[in-house]
Parts: sequence; C-alpha cells; structure tokens
Amino acid sequence: MNRSCRVALLLPCLAALLLARPMREPARPALNELESDIQAELESHGERVMGKEAYRWSTRLEKISDCRAELKVRVTSNLGDTVVRTDSVQFSLGALQTYGLELQKNWLVLPCAGHEKCISSISTCTKTTKGGIVVDCTTVSQKREESFSLQLDGDSAASSRLERAFRQAVNSCHEPTTVSF
Repeated sequence: MNRSCRVALLLPCLAALLLARPMREPARPALNELESDIQAELESHGERVMGKEAYRWSTRLEKISDCRAELKVRVTSNLGDTVVRTDSVQFSLGALQTYGLELQKNWLVLPCAGHEKCISSISTCTKTTKGGIVVDCTTVSQKREESFSLQLDGDSAASSRLERAFRQAVNSCHEPTTVSF
C-alpha cells in the first residue's frame, strides 16, 4: 500500500513537470539576420539621384546593436559649390511605433511611439568651392525628432521588403527576452 501511495503522488508531480516545459516559440529571424537584410536593401536601393547629379542621397545602415540602430545619410548638392551633408542618425528600435511604419512613395517613415522625440541626429557639412578649397560648413547641433523619413530609390518591391524587415526588427525589440534558470 505504501508503494501505491508513492506512485499516486509521484504521477501528478511528473505530469506537472512535463507541462512546465517551455513551449517552443515560432521561428523568427534573429536581429543580426534582419540587420543584414536591411543593409543589403539599403546598399541596393538606398541611393537616389535628382537631376544630372544635382542632388544625390545615400542612406546606409551602419549597425544594429542591442536594439539600437545607426544610419548614415549623405546628401550631396552639386548646384554651384559642392556641398556634402552627412547625418548620423541613431534610435532605439524598441522606441519606434510598429504600426506607424509606412511607405510613402519613395520614403519609409519610421515614427517614434507616443510622439516622443526618440530619433537623434548629428550633422556634418563640407563645402568644396570651384577653386578646390574645402570649407567646414557644419553648424554644431544635435537634433531630436519624432520620426525619420528614410529615402529610397523608388523600387516598390525593395521598399516593401525593407518595411517588412524594419517591422520585424521593431517587433523583435518590443518583445521581452526569455530567461532560463
């Protein structure tokens, strides 16, 4: 009888342990895979030229680390003197609003959640005169914005892929990390 009591008590404990096993989550792309996807899309479709080299935009993803993204935007104006403005844009992917990400013609808008100013940018500027003299035209300032508009070349399929990759990265950074003991 003593043995059957032990078995009767042991079976529910074993059943509880089996039910307590962590469930497998559906496979999601890792953040470093999404970083590679975003970098590839921007290298292929992050350039835009207006006029005959009058204006040129170039956007590149520098890195994503611990859910923080860093972009470089370079705008070259060849009207008169050549002016090159480079913006270093930084933001937390977790601070972006997932459902506010949207495509608008040649732009992908990345908005902050709750209209916060979560996007930081620092600009540098150089001007090359017709005589070949390079002048620093930077006005020292750091800007904080509610959103960032990422300019693209107009390829709608690439824009959709980029939007999807950013949305997945933002969702990934919104989810809590699992802890195992």
